[in-house]
Amino acid sequence: MILDLFGELNWLAIVVATIAWFAFSAIWYSIPPLSKAWAKAAGVDTSGEVPPLALLFIPTLIGYFITTVVIGLLVAGVGTETVSDGIILGVVLGIGFGMVGALVNQVYESKGSSYFLINGINAVIAYGIVAAILTVWD
Repeated sequence: MILDLFGELNWLAIVVATIAWFAFSAIWYSIPPLSKAWAKAAGVDTSGEVPPLALLFIPTLIGYFITTVVIGLLVAGVGTETVSDGIILGVVLGIGFGMVGALVNQVYESKGSSYFLINGINAVIAYGIVAAILTVWD
């Protein structure tokens, strides 16, 4: 059954939703209060030399694309029809996977509540954006 849903995916919508997620996260993590708090909690030295952007962006885009495909399969399987359906599905997924993933990482990495909240809330909003785009574009 799940393989049948691949035929229902709108691949242009998947690409657009992936780019929207990437753009949202780029803005989210560059807002000074969040960026400074995240960098401090993550232990990232922002004053030093950074790796080439391609080494950062390519794996990020690939990961976002794969997750967007999975969200697309869920959108198709659940049958979301309205923007609010998409947002609700995305928020539920963001809480269930993004927030929980950030929480588990926090438990083992002990980087602080700001790290957990910044990453977790980003996931909730991003999944909501992605699911809303995929729902509307279906």
